[in-house]
Amino acid sequence: MEEETTTLGRILYNLIDAMFWVADETARWWQISKISIQVKLLRRQKAALNKQIKENEQNSIGVTVSQTAELTSLNESISKLASEEDFIKSKCWSWTPVVDFSLILLLFLYGVFSVNPVQKIIDGQRTNIGVFAGQISRVRELGYQGHSIISDSIWFNNKLYIAGNNGVTEINSVSGEAKNLKGLPENFYAKDLQLIDNHLLIVGYSGIFEYDKEGLRSVIAQNKLSNKLINSFAVLNEKKKNFLIGTIGEGIYRVNGDNFSYVQNTYDYIARSFGYQKKELWILHDEGILRGSLRKLESLDLQVLAGKKTRCMITTDKNIYIGTDKGVVVGIRDSKNWVWTMISTTKPGYINDMVNAGEILFIASNEGVFRYSKGKMDLLSSVPTYSLCFCDTFLAATGKNSVYLYYFDFTGSIGDTSIFGMVPELGTYTPTLPVKTLPMSARSMFNRMPEYGLMDTDGKRALAESDLPTEQFSPARKPMVELPIELQRPVFSDISKFNGKFYLATINRGIWSFDGKVWSQVNHNGKSNAKRLCSNEKHCYAYSEESGIYEILENIANLVLGSNDTLGLKFVSICDSDTLLLLYSDGMVKTFSNGELKTFFTIPNEFKDSCHSVWKISGQYVAVLNQGVMTHETDGKWNLMFFQGNIDSAKIADVCDFDNKTLYIALNDGRIFEYSKGKLPLSGIIPDHPKSIKRSDNLWISSSDSLYIKDNNRFMAIPFKSGEKILGAFSDNENKNIFVFTASGLRILAR
Repeated sequence: MEEETTTLGRILYNLIDAMFWVADETARWWQISKISIQVKLLRRQKAALNKQIKENEQNSIGVTVSQTAELTSLNESISKLASEEDFIKSKCWSWTPVVDFSLILLLFLYGVFSVNPVQKIIDGQRTNIGVFAGQISRVRELGYQGHSIISDSIWFNNKLYIAGNNGVTEINSVSGEAKNLKGLPENFYAKDLQLIDNHLLIVGYSGIFEYDKEGLRSVIAQNKLSNKLINSFAVLNEKKKNFLIGTIGEGIYRVNGDNFSYVQNTYDYIARSFGYQKKELWILHDEGILRGSLRKLESLDLQVLAGKKTRCMITTDKNIYIGTDKGVVVGIRDSKNWVWTMISTTKPGYINDMVNAGEILFIASNEGVFRYSKGKMDLLSSVPTYSLCFCDTFLAATGKNSVYLYYFDFTGSIGDTSIFGMVPELGTYTPTLPVKTLPMSARSMFNRMPEYGLMDTDGKRALAESDLPTEQFSPARKPMVELPIELQRPVFSDISKFNGKFYLATINRGIWSFDGKVWSQVNHNGKSNAKRLCSNEKHCYAYSEESGIYEILENIANLVLGSNDTLGLKFVSICDSDTLLLLYSDGMVKTFSNGELKTFFTIPNEFKDSCHSVWKISGQYVAVLNQGVMTHETDGKWNLMFFQGNIDSAKIADVCDFDNKTLYIALNDGRIFEYSKGKLPLSGIIPDHPKSIKRSDNLWISSSDSLYIKDNNRFMAIPFKSGEKILGAFSDNENKNIFVFTASGLRILAR
């Protein structure tokens, strides 16, 4: 009580002193004002007296004794009052340095906490670290549909939300029910999800939205967004609407309420991830890393990232983890310097997402889910995974059609490998909780997974049953179809299906046909080494620059255009009027019909080198470029539509059409686009480098040694590996088998 009284007394004394100081200060300024007025009056009297003395001197009248005495009196009075004024002013301004310093300090502190943009990025997820240090005890599978591209996932109100190219999917982890989140704009492409203060932030093409119990609403008005293609998002101060947004094509913006400010030197970058480490802002973009403050960002050049594409980033108090298309890079900081090294070189390779629980790092990759801790990498599952997120008790790993919930043994430890042994990839546990899964008829026959569950450690091998196509190795039926003696050691270069037969061009054995059982050579009316094929329902042609163009009728190839007219020929396509469109390396496009070759139009000079092919789609002529699709308008002008995403290093891998109405375009980085009715949407992405794209009953995409099928608007991997280039895949006439044509022959897969 005495201490409280003393403290209260001190406060009262200080308040009384402050009141007296204010009163004294007011009296001083009042006195200064009076003195200033008196000094001004005396100086005016002195000026008048000096003027009178000067006039008397001009009239030869001397200065009188009274004038001298008056002038002396005025000087003494002015000097006395001026000295008194300076003394009082010195007392009034004695507090100036203290006041000025206090104001400067307050301004500095305000700048640190309010103005300086480098604040710690808010982490909306909290994780119980100890749960994830043990062994996997069981796994549940929740089926869903709706996305061909998975961007992000997060837990909110005991439900899992998945972001992708079809908006946001909400999954109830108890019932297994999956539904699309209503209220988002049409064709909304969700890119990033974050949980802040009991509401979910949803970012993507085109806008920023928040979702809670009250519903879905826009955070920033649509007319305020200068660029609606938002690729990434970070929260600096949620209450003040202080955000960072990474856009496609315009770099990074800082949003403060309704005010947008461009972050300098970021225009050429597409931000993928934001992080904060040691009072520095870290930004992972499509070409590397920026770090520093928003006022001064510096590029961080790392030799370890040379030749790799950055995918995602995790920042911790000690380390920086960077996922690439060729493994995981870690940056370890000592007292002065950074040490950068690879923690995975083979598997995991192509990284899609990472999350951390303390020093435990979980990695989602095309090779499956991995856990990294204390220098050890554990494989948890070989199922391709595209996004990871934590709940309080388990890890959710999102694939293309299913979400796997990994439950961990809390009592375990990562280092206790002698107790648990290896973690099997698939198990045999049937969940006791009700799990709503898709009916068998709704599941794609090309991607159904076996039942997934308990990861027991008794040394049993996990089941790996699957309804996926498998190669036939029975003695009665060989998977590799035997070729005729005349066709031994071929190098097939192209394939086309026409009139129920498969026609294959080679670079060393001419052209051959296959009807499902028998191989036959196509006879030429001249020597031919045509390496490319094109066909529609009525005609099939073989062509090359050196040999000209041949029309195939049954098993005869007739020359229709000689090699003199095909010099520099790059590509040939067939219009719906059976007219051939010929693209030449100099950008010239010609038509060939009824035996007559005519010059039609020319590709602009700046695009002729990047032009892959020319087509006629729905009555309109289009050119497929590395940058996008260019349409030829009726007035002779061109209209270019760019591919979504980065096009700096993009190249066309292959193009195919369907009934002269739709173009399917495969880029070398795995993106698949579909051009139809003047629109160019992204159809999907495969985790590989496409080589060819073919359309029969389904759309088939092949890489150098893998095969993918488009089924229910998704691209599914077929469990088929080839050591050679895959030309294409087709169903047989009875739709019982899949014919996979490679550079050296044919393999049969059973459905």
